[in-house]
Amino acid sequence: MRILIAVHGYPPTHYGGAERRAERTARGLKERGHDVRVLCIESATDSASALRWEDQVQDDILVRRLFFNLGANADPFRWSYDNPDIRTAFKMLLQEWRPEVMHLFSGYLMSSSVVRGAATHRIPVVISLTDYWWLCHRITLLRADGTRCNGPTPIDCARCQAETFRRYRLPAQLWPGVTQKVWHAISPTSKLGEQLGMPEQIHRAAVLRETLRLADVLIAPSQYLADTYIRHGVDPARIKVWRQGVERDHCLLRTADPALRVGYLGQMKEHKGVHLLLDAWSKLRSPHPRRLALYGSATGEEFYAQRLRTMLQPLKDAAWKGSFKGSEVWEILAHLDVLVVPSRWVENSPNSILEAQAVGVPIIGSNLGGIAELVQHEYNGLLFEVDNAADLALQLQRLLDEPDLLPKLWQARPPFLSHEDSLDQLDALYPSLSARYRNASIVREAA
Repeated sequence: MRILIAVHGYPPTHYGGAERRAERTARGLKERGHDVRVLCIESATDSASALRWEDQVQDDILVRRLFFNLGANADPFRWSYDNPDIRTAFKMLLQEWRPEVMHLFSGYLMSSSVVRGAATHRIPVVISLTDYWWLCHRITLLRADGTRCNGPTPIDCARCQAETFRRYRLPAQLWPGVTQKVWHAISPTSKLGEQLGMPEQIHRAAVLRETLRLADVLIAPSQYLADTYIRHGVDPARIKVWRQGVERDHCLLRTADPALRVGYLGQMKEHKGVHLLLDAWSKLRSPHPRRLALYGSATGEEFYAQRLRTMLQPLKDAAWKGSFKGSEVWEILAHLDVLVVPSRWVENSPNSILEAQAVGVPIIGSNLGGIAELVQHEYNGLLFEVDNAADLALQLQRLLDEPDLLPKLWQARPPFLSHEDSLDQLDALYPSLSARYRNASIVREAA
């Protein structure tokens, strides 16, 4: 089959969870004999204002990397979810090569344009819901002040967007109760409501809600994520809860060490809670040897990176090892005894947890969302109260003070879906969607 993979970034220059998942999928499908191409965003802050792209061949797959400047147009917020440049790039690709199915990972940066373009040309669409972008312009359902949001409304979303600016953020910090009442007294149809962006938030929600309806199948990697989208109006019959697969052929034997080796793998961003881990690490008290290793990139997060470096300075048994390639994760895990996932946002199905569990590395994670789905407290890992560094320190301290705890957690390695099994699911799904479209065309022509 001719399969188009669309994603907001692609390795080796972009290596978040969704990007790595898209790359594994594209490579695996190509190895199975499919004709695969990738459409991705290389830069949304390009120095040139006009759309351009570069074609590269990677793993025998044509990867088209788009460059544009989101802030160079008159309405960057609307273009963030309805991008005419990407619509143009998609049409150009269709003129050269028509896919039989398109699989979009996330939606962030790629915008709704590719889905609606595919639907217009009667190309089946599969969307992997890797985050909350379709509901939240900040992607994470974290407000501007760092608190978690239960779900979007035009007023709350407009306020969240406005409070990224100091003139709105300070009143909310000084007079939270009064500010809340003022915001909810503003009508979205009023002149002030329009100035604050409420109609635009209403428009974004309507466009993306309708775009999701155009997709043939939505894949959620966790039940929590599926339930969140269902709660906000998505038809549950169109969602498949499929956990992403792990490339277990790449798993290495773990090494032994007298020290307790604790690690973190992921983006170095505030919503990932890395500072909570460093705070907890500083609270540990034990003669037992221990080491903490952080792996990840802080690209675009210079202020937060400096904060982490400052916290690391007095910690002689902790180090930031820098970024890593996806293929290096198995070597890293082979030298860890436990992985910490201290996320402050509601994760759905972190790759790092699945990969760690595949090689028997227990998890200490925040007690919410998809993390709590994968980690059973005191069975195959430990959970701590989200945002609570003291509770995280308590769980880490237990590993130092209770010698039988870690071996117990090691022995409870849960089953996991292999990468090949996840490809089998897609290999069955894609042809069924393509056949459905062909049959519908035959019926229309006969009529």
